[in-house]
Amino acid sequence: MPKKLQLVAAVGAHQEASPTDDVPDEIYNTVVNAILDRALDPGTKLPEDVLCAHYGVSRTIVRVGIQRLQQDRLVDLQRYVGCFVVVPDHKEARDIITARKAIEPYIVKRLVEVATDKDLAALKFHVDAEDEAYHRNDQREALRLSGQFHILLSNLADNRVLEVYVRNLICRSALVIATYSDVTSCCKAHDHRRLVDLLLARDASGAMEQMERHLDDIEDDLLQDKKAEEKPSLESVLVKYAKRAAAPSAGTGTRKTTGR
Repeated sequence: MPKKLQLVAAVGAHQEASPTDDVPDEIYNTVVNAILDRALDPGTKLPEDVLCAHYGVSRTIVRVGIQRLQQDRLVDLQRYVGCFVVVPDHKEARDIITARKAIEPYIVKRLVEVATDKDLAALKFHVDAEDEAYHRNDQREALRLSGQFHILLSNLADNRVLEVYVRNLICRSALVIATYSDVTSCCKAHDHRRLVDLLLARDASGAMEQMERHLDDIEDDLLQDKKAEEKPSLESVLVKYAKRAAAPSAGTGTRKTTGR
């Protein structure tokens, strides 16, 4: 085919692209951002019919977006029940933190090498915003910013592959926090500020150690082993309630019978 005809065909194909082609990406990004912002809790049901009505598309198109979310372990599909935001079990939660420990110390090491003064100023500005959220007791905003801080680190490290992985891990970490802690538990702004100070000093080893300590603290806060509450045995329950049933009720006594 002549090049001119090829160009005409390509332009025609682009113009014929359906306006619904971007909907799966919109669904994916909306759910990810909502999880990062703590607007969707673990276990929240995502009904297909609601998504279809909102975007004005068929279930087939909605399912493309849902499949992407499932591949990234952000939603669970339960046969005959529906689609739900993931509730990470204890092992998955620990695996997520372990993966972050393998990646994020390298990211701060790379930042020491490649970050510009403008990049570091952006990090400092972000930490200032975290502090302000804490001081006005806006815990939800502080949580959101704490996660975004780690995404910003990966973005400034200028490694697109790592940035994609970190964004997914931070999103899944938000689900871990929502599952295993309350809204007041998250990264501490002073930890982030200390890290920024080490980056400003171009102290690679210090920054890596600070990140490792920071992630260790997160793991300890969220996943510390707690002694399970001892449940009473069935036998002890039967003995206890049998004794209670046999005891006379308050205000009553044993009625004596008399002959006439």
